[in-house]
Amino acid sequence: MRLPVCLALLLVPWPSTAWDTAPHQRITKAALDTMPRRFLDRLGTEATPLVEIYCIYPDRYEEMEHFGFVRKSPGPRTVAEIRQYCVRADGRPVHGATGDRDVDTGSLVFLFERILTNLSGNRPAEAAKYAGVLSHFIADSHSPPHAVAPEELLDLAEGVNVHSAIERSLPEFTLRGRVPHEAGAHILTAAGAILEQLYAGAAQNRKNLPSIVKAACGRDERAMDVYRLRAGTRAAEILADALYTLFHAAETGQ
Repeated sequence: MRLPVCLALLLVPWPSTAWDTAPHQRITKAALDTMPRRFLDRLGTEATPLVEIYCIYPDRYEEMEHFGFVRKSPGPRTVAEIRQYCVRADGRPVHGATGDRDVDTGSLVFLFERILTNLSGNRPAEAAKYAGVLSHFIADSHSPPHAVAPEELLDLAEGVNVHSAIERSLPEFTLRGRVPHEAGAHILTAAGAILEQLYAGAAQNRKNLPSIVKAACGRDERAMDVYRLRAGTRAAEILADALYTLFHAAETGQ
């Protein structure tokens, strides 16, 4: 892998996170578009900000908390506005899977409980904000560069930072009429099932990563889009099943 070919990939906007804003929004929209109408009706007008703003909360929290960076686009202006959605009671941020099963299960349960409680309590705005964080968690967990440690990714790219080049775009897509289903009978089993799927996706991304890095260094967007779409589509499917599980539980009083 030749350094001059990859040099332009170092020039990426700061701050750099995982999937860029548009990919997160597209994953969230694709999942919501599969929900039964009666479930979407429970969200009401909150479905739109869920797609456009809430699914970016963890990135915006990190930007403001650690870098003092406030986006000019609509959304939160201070960490205080969104801390409760992005940080667990024990102080651990909820952003994406860490690979620690206990930690990741705890983060999913944290989000599942709050989404379900707020849906059951007819608080759609609160439910949608936690659902946005759940979308971000699932999408980032399925992001190809996140399948390995940062130093391993640099080793694959011979020291060149290709992280943002891989994640900055995701073509528009739909789940083509896929029908979501329950991930589990209750919160704990559903969280466990969702986590297993996230870990399986990360394993597939690890397998594909050398080819993805090669495409990134060759600036082959078409080749990268194959892997981006595979990861983004699977993330949307997992999110759809997680949301369907929680909406159904709220509907049936489970």
